[in-house]
Amino acid sequence: MSHTLLALDIGGTKLAAALADQDGKLLSGASRPTDRQATADAVLDSLLQLAQQMLSGLPQEPSAAGVSFGGPVDYDRGLAVTCHHLLGWENYPVKRRVEERLGMPCLVDNDANVAAFGEAVFGAGRGHKNILYLTVSSGIGGGVIIGGEIYRGSTSLAGEIGHTIVRIGGPKCTCGRRGCLEAIASGWSIARRAKRLLAKRPGAPPIAGKPTGDVAAADVALAASQGHPLAASVMDEAAGALAFGIAAAVNILNPSLVVLGGGVAKAGDVLFVPLRRKFSELVFQPSGQTVQILPAQLEDESAIFGAVALARQAAVSR
Repeated sequence: MSHTLLALDIGGTKLAAALADQDGKLLSGASRPTDRQATADAVLDSLLQLAQQMLSGLPQEPSAAGVSFGGPVDYDRGLAVTCHHLLGWENYPVKRRVEERLGMPCLVDNDANVAAFGEAVFGAGRGHKNILYLTVSSGIGGGVIIGGEIYRGSTSLAGEIGHTIVRIGGPKCTCGRRGCLEAIASGWSIARRAKRLLAKRPGAPPIAGKPTGDVAAADVALAASQGHPLAASVMDEAAGALAFGIAAAVNILNPSLVVLGGGVAKAGDVLFVPLRRKFSELVFQPSGQTVQILPAQLEDESAIFGAVALARQAAVSR
């Protein structure tokens, strides 16, 4: 057990802990719902209690911990900058608190960067040094891997591809601006678009047999795959927006691989076929000819595996 690593995930709906070996093999894991009304101290305490219960009885403690956090992170200082889903995380010292409580070195980063790192080290990105990762779910986040390492930018905010403007004057985004990629291609925006179109076309067949107000992005994707014309048009619009944003990023970064994770990316061909076609029309061809666009291999476990990779870095640098 001398070379085990601890992975921790602080999410808006779930807290998770896992123990893994140096090669990324998960040895054990546990999770519990996040109390969204609790303080940051209480949420972290709940996660660390979960981890300590999982680790009790082991002959030796893990050599390091890696933490995935669902919000912006100041990586150099080990701080959670804020969280849009939980209370009281402004400039919260996650790294220091974990190290004090568990007595082991720790590294913390935002969930998109961590998921990107997980896919790069243990998932679809193995064998690639330069990767663009997008998580397309309720929102759209991103991570950039350059030379096999996470690229964070000057203030740890690199990879915010979800807030790239892809349509001037377009739908309003959660960030307050208009026309962001997230406002057109995320799960909530896909559902919103489908509901609005259904409301305008009372004769249109229902999606998934549901009342208009109950339609979710997964319903839209399934209906589109079954030939529902309105649902297909919504998914086509989302794919076009994603193609626009990805093409712009590929032109700048020149990665060899683009990985799409998150719930919307599970839509399959109804998303990936039009996405790849439109991407090839928009991208600068010398870059476009050498890049692949693939679904995430680790799916919902990308952040945990990325936290394992972070822990491995922390163990090496101790």
